[in-house]
Amino acid sequence: MRSANLSQAEDADLAGVSEIIDLRTTRERIEVPDRSCGRTSLPIPIFDEAKSGISHEKKVERKGPPDMGALYKWMIRDHRDSFTEVLTAILRHDYASGAILWHCTEGKDRCGLTAALLLELLGVDRMTIMEDYLKTNEVNIPKAEAIRERLRAERGDEVAESVYRAFIADRAYLEGAWAEMDAQPDFFGSLGLPKADIERFKVLVLE
Repeated sequence: MRSANLSQAEDADLAGVSEIIDLRTTRERIEVPDRSCGRTSLPIPIFDEAKSGISHEKKVERKGPPDMGALYKWMIRDHRDSFTEVLTAILRHDYASGAILWHCTEGKDRCGLTAALLLELLGVDRMTIMEDYLKTNEVNIPKAEAIRERLRAERGDEVAESVYRAFIADRAYLEGAWAEMDAQPDFFGSLGLPKADIERFKVLVLE
């Protein structure tokens, strides 16, 4: 299951969860520590550098509106090893002990891409995967709209709109990742995930 940051989590919020994967950068984890409530915590940063529009370090240098579609392509192109590590942890988790939860800060980009890759690995069609990804907006759009209105008064329309776009899930972002994946020969094969792990996981989660 995917989530946003767990800094305010209570034990009841994590009922049924036995392991947590934190996809954030080292600095994000230090600035806003998780409340794991006794669960096993596994830090696997998708990338470990400040990236405006995706990571949420307190002092991220902003050089202009982030191109979120390009950032999704960058994650797929340059950080496949990290996704391999995350997916391997999910596939090999002991589900008899409870569920596994993975999260970043907003639960949208690093976390959303992980979920999208996992679903495609299971054979889920991309239309359904997109619907799942866009559910993030049920929570993020009201928050993003409030931030946009505040920034519009403080810093102008351009900055306000760029920050708004960074906070929401947009089909173009995930489509950018898919375009990068499709441009690579045998993307999932290149991840090196053992077929035995994949088949075992399918038996566990598919009816």
